[in-house]
Amino acid sequence: MMYQNILVPLDGSDNSYMALKHAVKLAQTFKSKLFLVNVIDITRLNAYSPAAYGGTLYTNLLKVAKDNSQDILDRGQQLATDAQVEALPIQVNSSPKASIATDLPKKYAIDLIVMGKSGTNAVSRILLGSTTAYVVQKAEVNVAVINTPDDTD
Repeated sequence: MMYQNILVPLDGSDNSYMALKHAVKLAQTFKSKLFLVNVIDITRLNAYSPAAYGGTLYTNLLKVAKDNSQDILDRGQQLATDAQVEALPIQVNSSPKASIATDLPKKYAIDLIVMGKSGTNAVSRILLGSTTAYVVQKAEVNVAVINTPDDTD
């Protein structure tokens, strides 16, 4: 099977960058384009500052989230560039699960999603369920789940 467009969700975790390294190898093999995405979870941001929605606190939290997101995407872009792989960084303000599983694959004609087994937010995973598990269940394209060497659970 040949993959032309590969989506790689990046959340700043070691596992997400391990997935990117795997995706880079696939992109080199298939001459694919990578779509690097970082999703700013606006619902979580609203939960932290519901009374301040639209106010100074919310604006400051959103700026920090966007700056952090850009740093994550810049690091991913650099890894792809160093490997001479074409990559498009995408910053999205939305629900990570729906964006990764369905919205972005449809928008960018994604053939494959390559993502880490676990990300940065263990509390959210316990309360809301794993984004990875959701994507595996709901995505209409193939999903490759990458483990870090010490991620065996």
